[in-house]
Amino acid sequence: MPALEGYDAVIVGGGHNGLVAAAYLARAGRSVLVLERLEHTGGAAVSTRPFAGVDARLSRYAYLVSLLPRKIVRDLELDFRVRARTVSSYTPVEREGRPGGLLVGGGERRTREAFARLTGSDREYESWRRFYGMTGRLAQRVFPTLTEPLPTRDELRRRIDDEEAWRALFEEPIGVAVETRFADDLVRGVVLTDALIGTFADAHDASLRQNRCFLYHVIGGGTGAWD
Repeated sequence: MPALEGYDAVIVGGGHNGLVAAAYLARAGRSVLVLERLEHTGGAAVSTRPFAGVDARLSRYAYLVSLLPRKIVRDLELDFRVRARTVSSYTPVEREGRPGGLLVGGGERRTREAFARLTGSDREYESWRRFYGMTGRLAQRVFPTLTEPLPTRDELRRRIDDEEAWRALFEEPIGVAVETRFADDLVRGVVLTDALIGTFADAHDASLRQNRCFLYHVIGGGTGAWD
């Protein structure tokens, strides 16, 4: 039974978002009650043994935890470690009867060579570098806002201070930016993975929900890198 008759705040759900909210409220001197339907807190941040007879613990949160803002980690004195991936992705393909693929990661030279083998030139790789250079600069400006008061649209636009990036990622469907900058369909598909995964959207969907999904993937940690 609750120890108090009333609380300043009640948090429904003891997952990572609920626990962070409850911790900040408690640090601010508020009385907080966390309600969780399971016998333990943690939600997606708890590892489990999903396969009967297999002694392997897996976490649905493991590949997302690197996006947890470092400010929260410092404020709440959380103790965990993440590791950098050497390879971002590998996409196999068969062209003209020959198997191949596109490797992204393992160092700049390795990635450049993979693009050249796939496309026959450096053009797509240079477009890749320019495009993700743009998203990297955007990440530095946008990610810090996740732990700040929500900016207005105009405030965020001024903060980004890059009209090309604003138009490509906030005004037009992401499909326009991808098709304008990349010519190879496989490369386009790799870029669009971050926009379409889980959204069931079209690259040119007028709702721009694919843009929101893409932004989530490329701003993490202020660098866009996932550990």
